[in-house]
Amino acid sequence: MFRAGDFKGAQTGFANFIKRYPRSSLAPSALFWLGNAQYATRDYKEAITNFRSLLTASPNHQRAPEAMLSIANCQIELKDTRAARSTLESLVKTYPQSEAAQAGKERLARLK
Repeated sequence: MFRAGDFKGAQTGFANFIKRYPRSSLAPSALFWLGNAQYATRDYKEAITNFRSLLTASPNHQRAPEAMLSIANCQIELKDTRAARSTLESLVKTYPQSEAAQAGKERLARLK
């Protein structure tokens, strides 16, 4: 559904998966994609909530750096530049070797 652009349907599917299988090893990925589907429908606050849930539950997950970058993107969309700057700085400090951190550095330079 997500790949087909049905972001509302994807949100329902990912949310149902997380409810049904909260302890699944796929739950962190489902949270990530749920957040992305919410971002696509401009539901930035809910997207932030789900990206943060991923970071809390699985800070070492392969998608964690991207989730943190996505939080900053949501904060930028919400015009919360101060929070976005803080999130990006945290991303660079927490996951310095990640591709997301490199993108975060570029966004930080543009925010200043």
